[in-house]
Amino acid sequence: MARKKRQKISAGSNMGRYEALIFATGAVTLSLEVLASRIMTPYFGVSLYIWAGILSITLTFLAVGYYLGGRISQRFEGEGLETLFLAAPAVSALSIALATALYPILFPLLSNVDLILGSFTGGFILLAFPLMALSAMNPMLIALQRHARARGDGGAGRVFFISTVGSVAGVLLTAFVFIPNVTNYRAILLLGLVLCAAVAFLAFRSAALTRAGRKRVYAGCAVATVLCGALLFGQERYIAAISKVSEQPLEFSVRAEYTSMFGNVKVVQIQPRSGEGEPILAYVQDGLVQNRATLDGVSLSPYTYVLDSLAHAFVPDARAAVVLGLGAGIVPRDLKGDGLSVDVVDINPDSLSAATEFFQFEPEGISVWFEDARTFARRCTREYDIAILDLFQGDGTPDYLLTVEFFQDVRGCLREGGAAVMNVFLNERDEEPNRRLLATVAAAFPRVVEYLSPAGSVFVVGTTGRVVEEVSPDLDKVPAHLRDVVARTLLSGRLIARRDLLGVPPVTNDQNVFSVIFADAQMRLRRNVVGLFPPHVLVN
Repeated sequence: MARKKRQKISAGSNMGRYEALIFATGAVTLSLEVLASRIMTPYFGVSLYIWAGILSITLTFLAVGYYLGGRISQRFEGEGLETLFLAAPAVSALSIALATALYPILFPLLSNVDLILGSFTGGFILLAFPLMALSAMNPMLIALQRHARARGDGGAGRVFFISTVGSVAGVLLTAFVFIPNVTNYRAILLLGLVLCAAVAFLAFRSAALTRAGRKRVYAGCAVATVLCGALLFGQERYIAAISKVSEQPLEFSVRAEYTSMFGNVKVVQIQPRSGEGEPILAYVQDGLVQNRATLDGVSLSPYTYVLDSLAHAFVPDARAAVVLGLGAGIVPRDLKGDGLSVDVVDINPDSLSAATEFFQFEPEGISVWFEDARTFARRCTREYDIAILDLFQGDGTPDYLLTVEFFQDVRGCLREGGAAVMNVFLNERDEEPNRRLLATVAAAFPRVVEYLSPAGSVFVVGTTGRVVEEVSPDLDKVPAHLRDVVARTLLSGRLIARRDLLGVPPVTNDQNVFSVIFADAQMRLRRNVVGLFPPHVLVN
């Protein structure tokens, strides 16, 4: 009886510290989910189906953890239960370390099989065991509190309140501290180290643990700490080692990496291993190449020349242009060089850093706004002659930037006779989603012209002014090997007749279905490009 009483008092004295641990593990739980979504993006994209996989895996294994924690609480009590409670974060940290070691190897293979199945499997690898171990702690702490202090609900309400508030803190910490300042690979390993440090401290302070129980907790923390630390501080060597497994004819070196809440941007230098040919720079966002250029800033992406040519063809007397989407900065740089007054809007400040440091973009004389294109267009006060829409994030243009209301706001930024020139994403296997997009643009602009590139790109011009169905290409600035693609694109103009869009409903804010109807095409794009890069380029 005396022994049970001492255990009860000892356990009760630890409750405040254990509640702090539950707060921390709640924070880690949601932080893991957010980081997992960003880790998976370069391999599986950000389609609606993939997000469904991440959320369902998260909720499934939180539920499994709650159930297992309840069963453990029924079978153990006192020092045994307390040992298992403190061991759970070490198990989670060990699972994090193993998942971090495996995902750079497995995710490229999974993405080549099936993106939906691969994303579910990827979510399982990253989240299942860490979340199961952490969520099992909630019912275990409730059982410990019930043994320490009799309460009506055994402290259940308080435990889940503290854990949920911790989850809120985890989301905020991840969004505003981890993601802008630490790569996702490093951030997830830091979570493992934090769990180990917290548990080792609490095990040292616990008066209820026996010497044997304390040793078991220390041993688990030590193993997880070594693995997390080795992967964290040996990241470059480890990723380089697995990158050499499949040698490619091209050599990829990451010149710079920028992390922010708006995505992961890398500047990648690509050159033949043979030493023949000039190296090029690629602007890579979330695993997709957004632009390519020579080291001295000459664009190697045909779309930049097409956008520039269409803008001048539809508004030959243009004086002012707004470019929505900075990227590598080549399009606004060229418009400025043509004598136009240029404003640029981009949600990600890192784009400006990459453009100025590597792609010869000079912001002097250009007004750069760091803002969402939607809010900028809505409050637009200046009239422009041209609006260039080059808005890509994740696997395509965000769906809220493809509605009638957005295109109407863009039109409101243009003077009469102005034109909006868009680089858009279409479905090469299904014409119906493409007609929905054209109908949406046509709901805001009286005349719409479509251009199809033999390289697969699509360009749409919406205008209140004259229509130029055939653009005479000026190819002097275009590299010789790109001239045929650019010329054929500019000569492919097709005026969209209103009768062709009869019965096709435009997409509005009230019912935006683009994330669904373009999901298959976006996943095909992602699957095609994942195999192009070695692990050290895709790991963010």
